[in-house]
Amino acid sequence: MELPPDDLELVHALQIAPRASWAQLGTALRRHPATLAARWSRLTADGRAWITGHLGAAGVHGHVAFINVECRPGSRVEVLERLCAAPEIDTVEEAARAWDARLTVVARNWQSLTRQVLPKVRADPDVTRTQMTVATRLFSTGGNWRLDVLSPEQQRRVTALHVDVVRPAGATPPHLEKTLAVLARDGRATAADIAAATGTHPTTAARQLREALESGVVALRCELAQEHSGYPVACQWYVRIPPAQLDAAVQYLRSRRTLRLCASTTGDANLTFFLWLRAPADIADVEAGLQAAAPGAQVVESDVGVRTHKRMGWLLREDSRATGEVVTGMPHAA
Repeated sequence: MELPPDDLELVHALQIAPRASWAQLGTALRRHPATLAARWSRLTADGRAWITGHLGAAGVHGHVAFINVECRPGSRVEVLERLCAAPEIDTVEEAARAWDARLTVVARNWQSLTRQVLPKVRADPDVTRTQMTVATRLFSTGGNWRLDVLSPEQQRRVTALHVDVVRPAGATPPHLEKTLAVLARDGRATAADIAAATGTHPTTAARQLREALESGVVALRCELAQEHSGYPVACQWYVRIPPAQLDAAVQYLRSRRTLRLCASTTGDANLTFFLWLRAPADIADVEAGLQAAAPGAQVVESDVGVRTHKRMGWLLREDSRATGEVVTGMPHAA
């Protein structure tokens, strides 16, 4: 069931500016701050929406890979449970076609990905086959997708509250792992919350957080239970695009507000993208639009998701709402 318009309006605003204060959002949306805060508290309490922080893919600080997993017959449920329990694996999706599960991993460095995460997946006694695809460039992520409910003027006002990535990533910020542990559970956690977890002064914690967000080392996103979004169908494509048409393909895909992933990749396909859709019939519309934008596009594989069990560390119920349990952790450098 889709959320009521007022709730969708608030989620859209928090997608744009996840850490804006209730007073700032109240001014931008022409709503009372206490009303917005109460509405958000209700949405988070029943798991329909949440804000999380995670390792960004800025420069050397993040390496993104997609791992397809095949299980022994009859073992899918147990394997999915073990994969969800692995803090190194960010997202676990149950697939409908050739693979039993699709995993997304954001690793701190290449060594963590190849020496820790992939071997751990392969070591599962019920995993019979894996296939890893590496993202070579990210064009869009789950933090970029947007509902389409705010007016252009509301979007303009809320966008003014957003913290942009304005500086290149430098050295790893102090206490990054502890800061991420706090933000993973609550992307709106205060500087005092982070200071208590890291043992630093709140002023220092606020400065370090600001630097991490402005450099893209830490990314924030407002998430919404898919069954309450109005877009219950999820589909991921792997496509082969002529290099000269790649920019046009990406531009077309970015025009679709519910684009949750778009990345150039290694392997048989050089582009993967993931969309939330209103109905299965929209899959053909997406492919027709892509073909019009990039006539040389060839679909290598498309896969409709059965269920997302874990999304960026958050464990999800069967109805897509968050359980409140977060299993995440940034692998140490190897």
